[in-house]
Amino acid sequence: MARSLTPADRAARLARYYDLDFHDVFYDAELYQQLALSTGGPVLELGVGSGRLAVPLALAGYEVLGVDRDQAMLDRADAAWERERGGIERDRLRTVAGDFRIFRTARSFRLALMAVNTFLLAEDEETRLAVLATMREHLLPGGIAVVEVGTPSAAELARYDRRLLHEWLREDPETGEQVTKTISADYDADDETIELTQVFEWTATHGGPVGRVTQVDLLHLVSAEHLGRLAGAAGFDEIQLWGDHLSIPYGPGSQRAILEARLV
Repeated sequence: MARSLTPADRAARLARYYDLDFHDVFYDAELYQQLALSTGGPVLELGVGSGRLAVPLALAGYEVLGVDRDQAMLDRADAAWERERGGIERDRLRTVAGDFRIFRTARSFRLALMAVNTFLLAEDEETRLAVLATMREHLLPGGIAVVEVGTPSAAELARYDRRLLHEWLREDPETGEQVTKTISADYDADDETIELTQVFEWTATHGGPVGRVTQVDLLHLVSAEHLGRLAGAAGFDEIQLWGDHLSIPYGPGSQRAILEARLV
């Protein structure tokens, strides 16, 4: 029998397992370091999560403000910054709970970013435009907004038929527990959505009952072309669409679309 979880424990475990899931992902951190170097910061990250991108940016010398709706994620981001910052001033990285659609601050930025597939959680055009408006309204002239979304191929979408796929078995370095991740995805062609279910199960090294926590997200797919049109409608001027990295234009075979929209 799986152990029952309190809401707080569930949220904390999902935040910790997010870091375990992404522990070997580096391509996007390098990408945003390059963008921060080209703009000079400060940086606004919508969907900062556990600080996976924000902490390295702050360590590199950029002022960062991270926004998220998940307090457990923000708690991990704050803890990671305290652990890593050494003698760097605490305020170089600040986090705040907020709704991406309506968040506003008096601060201005040269780079605003939304990484991975966070943008795909926006359920309709009104929400998408509101998120892009939040980015635009906080940018200085010449600032850049960057949004990354996955663009799965037809072959990939055909495999999203609710089958169970085991992704990994890893040791949680914080607890020593053995953690396994299994996913199931269901693609709805009519609605252009993917219902993504992620199941994390863990056992103590000395044995005992299995623990389980599940996260279900509904991703609303957006094509690269649509993403570009949304940026134009949101008031951005110079719009470019890239593939896996900023040096590769978006095209056939690209697994993700990266929007780079400049505010002139």
